[in-house]
Amino acid sequence: MNNFIQYIKDSFEELSTNMTWISREEAQKSTVVVAAFTIVFALAVAAIDKVFQTGLDNFFKMF
Repeated sequence: MNNFIQYIKDSFEELSTNMTWISREEAQKSTVVVAAFTIVFALAVAAIDKVFQTGLDNFFKMF
């Protein structure tokens, strides 16, 4: 158990002293870019799904 506690302490120490963190502004910009890409990707997937669903519906109506 002591090894685990020491691991946690070492992890927090490394995160606070040895890491280079991006600025708050850069993090916000990155978040907006990721959110926008996620929305665009979701809309593209929904559109492709709608096209395939319409195509399959029309195909099965033929029978």
